[in-house]
Amino acid sequence: MRKITKESAKAFVNFKPYKKDNTEVAIKYGYSPLDEIARFYLHGNCIAEINRSKLPECRGLKSIEIDLCGYHTRITRERINGVLDALGYDFRIASRNYEQVLVKERDILKLSDDSFDPDFAERVFNSKEFVSGTDLNAITDF
Repeated sequence: MRKITKESAKAFVNFKPYKKDNTEVAIKYGYSPLDEIARFYLHGNCIAEINRSKLPECRGLKSIEIDLCGYHTRITRERINGVLDALGYDFRIASRNYEQVLVKERDILKLSDDSFDPDFAERVFNSKEFVSGTDLNAITDF
């Protein structure tokens, strides 16, 4: 993982502003510390957003949104994987046969569009009903 990815991901999960080259982390402050929103930008596109007031209690966050924004590049995947790593997830986004997938050990979860909820993906991977190659966006029973 590149140094810029590690630095920016660390700033992102710690709600600290960061800017270097094509990568930026911007913080939007609300009325209270719980209203903070961190946005992770790559080439001006918001590829990740966390809202402290909507994050799961286990991570001290309320919501996490990740989006490739239509850019299926190695750098976009690296930045998103840096964020996933900094947040403690044990799966990564990758490209298989020109499709974007989430990979955990030998299990593969297809992404039918560019955005996904990491907490939902984690529940799917940990489910006993998980089938390798399942389309993440077609699952509605979780």
